[in-house]
Formats: sequence, structure tokens, C-alpha cells
Amino acid sequence: MALPPQLRSIQHYLRTAQEHESRDPVVAYYCRLYAMQTGMKLDSKSPECRKFLIKLMDQLESMKKELGENDSISQEVVGNAHIENYALKMFLYADNEDRSGRFHKNMIKSFYSSSLLLDVLCVFGELSEENVQHRKYARWKATCIHNCLKNGETPQSGPIGMEEDGEAARGRSLSAWPRPQRVDAGGGRPFSADWTC
Repeated sequence: MALPPQLRSIQHYLRTAQEHESRDPVVAYYCRLYAMQTGMKLDSKSPECRKFLIKLMDQLESMKKELGENDSISQEVVGNAHIENYALKMFLYADNEDRSGRFHKNMIKSFYSSSLLLDVLCVFGELSEENVQHRKYARWKATCIHNCLKNGETPQSGPIGMEEDGEAARGRSLSAWPRPQRVDAGGGRPFSADWTC
């Protein structure tokens, strides 16, 4: 079923869900859940949006039945940790590639996908300040590197002066953008600051 134009902003989450269908069904489930919740806020009144969202709800219900035994679906805290760890793993992969000066499409996609998955964490409640910063940085880096490569320019490695709400944040040190930590599903405690993929 075609995505109604009013719901265009959820298409990236639905695409990410589709890409993870077999690789990680838990990620696919929560991407669709976030898309559905966001879609309801955008337009749940017009007939085409209602029809689309009802179909999405049905898909979520059948996924929930299939994955019902999975702790990441049945227990919110485990699901939250699963999505956060997955997002931060992608972020760290892209960040390591960036800091090593290896700029390529997979790295850009990893930065962007990690920012989408950090959005998806909103299904569990408000994002931590650290995750808000990681999301903002990942989106900025994906856009910056994509534009540089598209224009035949060489991107700069690492966090170097990101635009923040219209004000230039020049000269940010590397420590201003903390490296993410993996979260323990049991209580939200980090495993290790040096965790890499």
C-alpha cells in the first residue's frame, strides 16, 4: 500500500524496518511502532491515512504474536536496551570510520540509521540528553559527509564545529561529543566506554 503524502515523514522508519525484517526483527518491530505512533499524530483522520495506519497496526499485531516469546518485545526495558545498543553500535562503527578518514556510503548510512533508531527510542519515553546529542551529531555528520562527497570535496574527520540552532559551535573538542556506551538491559548500566563493533 502506498504511503499517503501526509505521512511522508515516516517513510525512513518504515524503510529501516523493511531493511531489518530478517536481520533483526526486533528493530523492524520498533521502527514500525514508532512510525505508527508518529503517523497517528500527523494524520489519523483522512481516509487514506486511516487505512494505511490500520494496515500498519495489523502488521504490528502479527509481528507481536510472532515475536511474543522474545524478551525485547515482551519487556520494555529489554526492548529499550536492544534498540539503544543497536543504534549506538551503528553510531560507533560510523564514528570509527569517520575518525579514521574512511568516508563511504555505508558509513553515511550508519550515521543516519543510528539517528533514526535514536528517534525510535522515543517509544519508550523521553530520550536522555546524551542520546539527543548523539542523534543530532549523527544527523549532522551524515549530511555533512554526504554533501562533501557529492560535491567532490574531502570531508573533515571527527567532530569539528557543528551548527547548533543557528549558532555556530566552533572549535568543539572531541570530548564535547562523548562516545556512546552500551547499556545493560538489566538496569541501564553501561558495560564499557570502549565498546566497539
